[in-house]
Amino acid sequence: MLEYVVCHHEQIKNNLAPRGESGLAPSLTIMMQPRNLLLALLPPLCWGTGFTFSKPAVSHFQPLFMMLMVYGSIALVMLLTLRDMPKTPWPKLLVISACSVTIQGALLFSAMAYVDATTANLVLQTQVPIAILLGWLLLGETLDARKIIGTTIALAGVAIVIGLPQERPPLFAVAVVIVAGGVWALGQVLTRLWSQDSGLLVLKANALFGVPQLLLATLLLENGQWQSIATATPLQWFYLAFVGIIGFYVAYVAWFTLLKRVRVDEATPFVLLMTPIGVLTAVLVLGERLQWPQVVGGSILLLGLAVVSGALKVPLRRA
Repeated sequence: MLEYVVCHHEQIKNNLAPRGESGLAPSLTIMMQPRNLLLALLPPLCWGTGFTFSKPAVSHFQPLFMMLMVYGSIALVMLLTLRDMPKTPWPKLLVISACSVTIQGALLFSAMAYVDATTANLVLQTQVPIAILLGWLLLGETLDARKIIGTTIALAGVAIVIGLPQERPPLFAVAVVIVAGGVWALGQVLTRLWSQDSGLLVLKANALFGVPQLLLATLLLENGQWQSIATATPLQWFYLAFVGIIGFYVAYVAWFTLLKRVRVDEATPFVLLMTPIGVLTAVLVLGERLQWPQVVGGSILLLGLAVVSGALKVPLRRA
């Protein structure tokens, strides 16, 4: 996701970007190879459609129970396919996975029962400026003019999405989505602060340590899990499988494979496609009606995120 790219951009850029004599990464004028271009389109396609399909999935399966099935399957697959184990101390992994998986998932998917997928997709992107703010507060990262300008533009877009539609979304549900994004952002900052792992090992760690938390949470806070399994239709099982396989596993495998082939600054702009893909599939698959404030606000939001991520360069005067 874009927020993952923004949070980890500086951490992995130095390892991936080849340097010239001046010490700067070479220009992006070189065209990406066709196979890498197709690979770059795969993660946002998977993330965007997976987010949309989680809406009908969570309308049948309980949110925590759905997350348990998704991450349980991912943990099993990664145990069988990825032999390396996380090196980060387990107490820290418990906290990271609680933020990145359990709490975030519980809040987000509970709120999606009351808000349309389009609005949830757009509002959730507030996690990017929140992650930047937390990175400044907790990691001492630079809060430069580009990030401030981009964050301001993005928040203006979110304000339009929330406040102007004729059919305004429930403010409480919107607030829960924003809090979910904030908790997720905290998990990513803690990952940078504490984690000794990278790449797919981060996903593996979140899955392994998130599963027992999700199991305990769903047993304590939810009911009717077995009934939801027994009464699920083939279409509902399809939605669930799509979220787990395409929206999570395939997306992250494709993303980390891409980062082995191209530089981060080449890959980052493609992740911006996640939001419009998610909105488009919500309209086409779920039949959601797109209102003009969502189009205008969403466009402004994407503009802000493009500035924050560095995909869009903003000329700034230097004193």
